[in-house]
Amino acid sequence: MIRAAALYSNSEVPWHDQADGTHQICVAGQPDSADYLYTLVQQWRSPEEPARFSGIFSLKPAADSAPANVSSVTGTLAGELMIDTYGLGELVDLLGDTLREFHGDLKPPWDSAAGKFNRHDRAAMDRFHRQMPHLAAKFDRYFKFNNLLDEFNSPAGPIVLFNVDMEVRQDALKKYPLLYEFYRKLVPAVVAKSDILDAHGNYWMREAFDHGHIHFTIMLRDGLLTPFNGAMQPAGDSVALEEITRGGYRTLASGQVTSLAMNFGLANIGFTTDYRRDAGSCTFVNRMNAVPQLVAPPGVHQVMDLVAGDFLRVLATGDGGLNSKLSSRMLPNGVYDFAAGFTAELNYSPTLELLARIGDAIAKEHNDRVRAEERAFGEELFDAFVADYNEARPAILALDSDKGERQVKSK
Repeated sequence: MIRAAALYSNSEVPWHDQADGTHQICVAGQPDSADYLYTLVQQWRSPEEPARFSGIFSLKPAADSAPANVSSVTGTLAGELMIDTYGLGELVDLLGDTLREFHGDLKPPWDSAAGKFNRHDRAAMDRFHRQMPHLAAKFDRYFKFNNLLDEFNSPAGPIVLFNVDMEVRQDALKKYPLLYEFYRKLVPAVVAKSDILDAHGNYWMREAFDHGHIHFTIMLRDGLLTPFNGAMQPAGDSVALEEITRGGYRTLASGQVTSLAMNFGLANIGFTTDYRRDAGSCTFVNRMNAVPQLVAPPGVHQVMDLVAGDFLRVLATGDGGLNSKLSSRMLPNGVYDFAAGFTAELNYSPTLELLARIGDAIAKEHNDRVRAEERAFGEELFDAFVADYNEARPAILALDSDKGERQVKSK
């Protein structure tokens, strides 16, 4: 995003020029034996077969830009993928079903305060080890759980506060030395937070990375997602995700890095999301709803604002502000068409570009090797999940068959 306006005038990029001055690149993707092949194409064309992909990246000069000096562009990055398995709606249903499994033993003695690891947490961990032994073994190796969940009683029934506080066991990462070194430096320096809120300011989800502590919090009542307030108390009616056809929520995030005893970062990164779903489609539309605030020490803050202030203000407000969309729809042949993309006005900042180039130069030396270790670590966890899934698959298919039979009988 920082380089977008400069890229517009870069003749080394194989742009396709449009009549309105837009420069664009189009890509088509398809399976190629065991690989997946991406190819530059002349123009965008929606995929027509499963596993096919279409993508576009375009830059259009802002209305006040001069042809000889394009200082601001509207950037669009979008893709479309056709698959023959499931859509976003089915993923929402899966999430709703999964949440019903988040509980301990749901028996007294109930917790009196949040954050204490006790018999409720152990009951949930024991079930995790029984149902997914391979993945649970990997979690035991790489993560330490200070808390998993808290269970409270209420007039409306038991309440489960899925209240994760876990840390990475850094010594376990030593088998990936570059990843270990990166994470060891990250822990004392980084704090990042993200909340999902309703229109009343209550929380649907909270997550954070706080000096090595990974936090994730949601509230459940009868297995249904429930809003909660800052005191971790229920603050509204529970919802069954699979039954929601329309709604909205807000996301508020922040992040900062401590360097030389000074904090640098961004706060008030806010988005508004509209959600729509019907029998064949599901759509999430996001829009940035505030100008992000720079975090920096006095004096340095004024300099940072000169460097990045205009870029952030244009990003949040220019041409309608940064917006994105994720959707899926079922086609008449039963195949799902996924589409995603974002659009924003991007101002040119020579100083930000210089800083980005310096950062690239520093990271490039180790980028490939670190990425290989990150991939190996991710594959280790994913392979454990696949092993558990393959062992459980016969039982899952049997449950799915029984569910279908019950639905037919009820009709």
